[in-house]
Amino acid sequence: MYDSLSEPMRMLVSRLAVLVAGALVGVAIYGLGGGVLAVPLAAVGAIVIGEVVFLAAGGD
Repeated sequence: MYDSLSEPMRMLVSRLAVLVAGALVGVAIYGLGGGVLAVPLAAVGAIVIGEVVFLAAGGD
């Protein structure tokens, strides 16, 4: 199904998946006793790391 999507839609789905993964990591850190800021910081960190990976892989 992923291959049938257009390139802009694939990048959107990839970025959304990175955001969700970052939020889940933040929720896990919060659940382990991390602070309230764990969720947004993990989500933003995942977005930044994801964008660097996308740029290194040759994405837009």
